[in-house]
Amino acid sequence: MTLFTPLIYSLFLLGSVSCYVLHSSFSVPIVLAATFPALIGSFIPFKTEFKHHPYAAIYTGCFAGMCSTAAINSLWELIFVALIGTFLYIKSISLFEGFGGRLGGIAFTCSALFVLIKGVL
Repeated sequence: MTLFTPLIYSLFLLGSVSCYVLHSSFSVPIVLAATFPALIGSFIPFKTEFKHHPYAAIYTGCFAGMCSTAAINSLWELIFVALIGTFLYIKSISLFEGFGGRLGGIAFTCSALFVLIKGVL
């Protein structure tokens, strides 16, 4: 499990940054900006011991990367969102079975928590 968390964080960050950069820098429509990294990520082979979690981390990162450019202004802020999202993902593995809204819920929660923390500070 110790190697698992950095992998999940890296993939979550990869999904969110790629989606955010495609949309904010290259003006790709937001849905396509989330679809491209998720599609490409689905072809990456991972060890079977990780099950579906690496793919789910990429998808969740893409969901989080769909956050408004008004809420997230820099790559550093997106890195922090990915850290929150990874924590929530890892903690929710044993709470919920399957996907069933968990990935979108995690993406929304980590983005909303970041905006809340940013507004308070």
